[in-house]
Amino acid sequence: MALAALAVLLATAGTVRAAEGLGFSLQFADEVSNLPLISHAMMPGEVLEVEAILAADGARFAATADAGDVTAAGPGHWRWRVPDEPGLYCLTVTAQPSGEQTCLQAMVMHPYDGQPVFNGYRIGRYPRTALRGDPAYARPRGLIEVTEANQDTPVSPHFTLGQFACKQDGGWPKYLLLDTTLLLKLELLREQIGANGHEQARLAVLSGYRTPHYNASIGNRTKYSRHAYGDAADIYVDVDGDGYMDDLNGDGSRSVADARLLYDLVERLTQQSWFQPFIGGLGLYGPKPHRGPFIHVDTRGTKVRW
Repeated sequence: MALAALAVLLATAGTVRAAEGLGFSLQFADEVSNLPLISHAMMPGEVLEVEAILAADGARFAATADAGDVTAAGPGHWRWRVPDEPGLYCLTVTAQPSGEQTCLQAMVMHPYDGQPVFNGYRIGRYPRTALRGDPAYARPRGLIEVTEANQDTPVSPHFTLGQFACKQDGGWPKYLLLDTTLLLKLELLREQIGANGHEQARLAVLSGYRTPHYNASIGNRTKYSRHAYGDAADIYVDVDGDGYMDDLNGDGSRSVADARLLYDLVERLTQQSWFQPFIGGLGLYGPKPHRGPFIHVDTRGTKVRW
């Protein structure tokens, strides 16, 4: 019940058992995280309200940032104005007397105005109008820069920035979108996979962000793929690191049946009230000559299956 239960707790004032992770959580921008590291995309100079919550009685907190301006707004509550310069910046929150720390990493984006080619990187064109007026499908205001130097930077405890970069050809820099809720969902799924008997589960990202250009080039007809908005990932379990789905069901082969185990796990989680902040699309894919089986997950906010 670790990560998602924390978000539900705020809305329901219910009681949940202690989550794995830190002994406190950070609340910011409608997100809740008890991870030692979580990342959040922001525009240059944007102000973020951050509060330490769900802590033991008597806990005290301090916050420092490696860039930008941090001002106290109350005990365990701060306003962080991130730098005007795009890049990756950390707000470190420390709890006393435990000494536990978490980094809230701001991924400060480059402002984006719909250019089909951005700083030499081919983006393609986003639709001019949002699907059914839903702001989740609006053209992005900014893009996160991925460079050869920062591609291995962690964005959560078990995922790095470069894992979500588009697979299209081209050199550096690359640009992408990456949703905080997706990161929290992937960390939760990794935890749940381990709890279901696959210890040391390693989730590999087959496909994260896709530019509209790349999405069209691989034959996807939709102009509103969640991959193009940074809140979708195609994933599989790859403990041995060979780039192929592991034999999760122990039948001696690696097939769609192994992806089905992941699919069914997500489906069971969807039935739980504490999982509602992570509701989204779920798709099952069998192997092809060029890749193994996998599942698609996203955080679009509505239940969609294929």
